[in-house]
Amino acid sequence: MATFKQYEKKDGKYWMFKAYLGVNPITGQRINVTKRNFSTKKEAQLALSRMQVDFDKNKTLDRDASSMNFEELYHLWFEQHKKGIKETTEQRIRIHFDNHILPVFGNLIISKITPIYCQKALNEWADELSTYKQLRIYTKMVLGYGLLLGALTDNAMERTIIPKRNTNKREIADSYYTKEELKQFFERLAQLNDKRAYTFFRVLAFAGLRKGEAQALLWKDIDFSNKSITINKTLAEMQNGEPLVQDTKTQSSNRVVTIDDRTVEILKDWRNHIIQEKLKLGIRDDNFSETVVFRNSVLYRDRQYLYKNYANDVMARIHRHFPEFKIIKVHDFRKTNASLLFESGATIKDVSQRLGHKSTKVTMDIYIKVTQSKQDETAEKFAQYMAF
Repeated sequence: MATFKQYEKKDGKYWMFKAYLGVNPITGQRINVTKRNFSTKKEAQLALSRMQVDFDKNKTLDRDASSMNFEELYHLWFEQHKKGIKETTEQRIRIHFDNHILPVFGNLIISKITPIYCQKALNEWADELSTYKQLRIYTKMVLGYGLLLGALTDNAMERTIIPKRNTNKREIADSYYTKEELKQFFERLAQLNDKRAYTFFRVLAFAGLRKGEAQALLWKDIDFSNKSITINKTLAEMQNGEPLVQDTKTQSSNRVVTIDDRTVEILKDWRNHIIQEKLKLGIRDDNFSETVVFRNSVLYRDRQYLYKNYANDVMARIHRHFPEFKIIKVHDFRKTNASLLFESGATIKDVSQRLGHKSTKVTMDIYIKVTQSKQDETAEKFAQYMAF
């Protein structure tokens, strides 16, 4: 069974195919192949025919390892790499390769890949994609596996220079809210009269949770007596739209976060609102503590969890109603939380533990960016005040 598909690149249209050839008699594994960069469909069909004849004759695709192409090496590497990683991580890696790495490297013979070619690819990724460093890492890992197998004597991607992207002071300032801007954000959110959204973003901004951590919260995770939230899971979404509750990002992400009195009041108000809504509908919930804090509907038990882009949709709604107001990324509410904690006098270590960072280096990067921006702003205000 084979499928042929035309796709488009910067320099024109090409054909690719995916096919099942049979079973390797040595390993017992199915042999599935994907080939790209054919100028015509006929060319792709001929290449598949030759490959099928070769496989039927030899019952294997084994040959000089250095003559395999990058995509073949990638599949060998990924079979090993995917063992023990989360399902969502596996999905994310596949997307990186399918969308960006394989279209550039897939059909290249691995022994012919040069540092110059890798550098050109990396520069183009850096011009268009914020994930270019991650793409470099994955490409390097695949070629590194080639070294391990003895198919390569050099890792071409390792001998590249990582391009630096210019980040100006304006971009840094636009990546988080100041205390006054955050206050204005909640004033505008209140005008939308959406209790769920107001409570959700209160938790993001004042407890520093990741979006997925907030979406996975159950009521039993909130301790109103001790004013704390236990974070021990996160919500992800598969490509088919199915929600998946899994372990937190890292072991350090498992944590207990203390919350302020006002956030406790807002969460209690949201809890009471849900209970009242259920009573209006005649719903009795004997196991309320096991239910989701931020859910799609109080009426249905299926698909309780919020969809992945919920928070982004709320931000888009704010932008529609208040187009003049600065909009930041949802994840930048963690940076906002960190910057305001720093301003309030918290230490690097305290902020790192509160946000569940794997190391203080991540927290330090935020601290340096925020404080440098503040220093420049302070110096300018001082100069204007002195005026001589």
